[in-house]
Amino acid sequence: MNLIKKSSLKNVAIFIHDGVEVLDFSGPGEVFAATHTDLGAFNVYTVSLNTEPIISQGFIKIIPEYSISNAPKPDIIVLPGGATGPLLNNTDLIDWVKKITPDLEVALSVCTGAFILQKAGLLQGKKATTFHNAIDRLREIAPETEVLENVRWVDNGQVITTAGVSAGIDGALHTVERIFGREAAEETARYMEYDKWNPEDGLVVEKY
Repeated sequence: MNLIKKSSLKNVAIFIHDGVEVLDFSGPGEVFAATHTDLGAFNVYTVSLNTEPIISQGFIKIIPEYSISNAPKPDIIVLPGGATGPLLNNTDLIDWVKKITPDLEVALSVCTGAFILQKAGLLQGKKATTFHNAIDRLREIAPETEVLENVRWVDNGQVITTAGVSAGIDGALHTVERIFGREAAEETARYMEYDKWNPEDGLVVEKY
């Protein structure tokens, strides 16, 4: 496997919003924050529409570190699911995703975060996956996308989509593997005691 071009520190922007699924964003966040190698590591931060507190799953209040108007330029973006419906008509968000995409190494969606990628036109002609209860809905609104089920993640190169909730951890570990190698990903999985990680549980569509 060829590794993505390396640098000492890569910015990971985790987009959060009202109703976001806790593990959708905290799982990948833990992966990227816990990864430290001789090659480098990740600078992880949260981004939202603004910096007002958001509520995750009705019981966790989070204050975003940045808004989409002042966030540092990301190398990787994480788009988690949970209550994403209202976001699909938010032109500020969709325009922001489109604006940062050309310079992204990876756009990683978790669960119904795939619908944000679809709205931004990033799933056109690609293979993708999402939360199992949302498979049919994504197929309906994205006929130009081959929506797969029974797979933890799908890697199209720049765009990686994962199934729901805990699958975001798998997608993030796969991203770590791409950037810093299998050993780095395995070390992070061991640190997290995430024994269920299997690097072969996903589908690589495009080599990088």
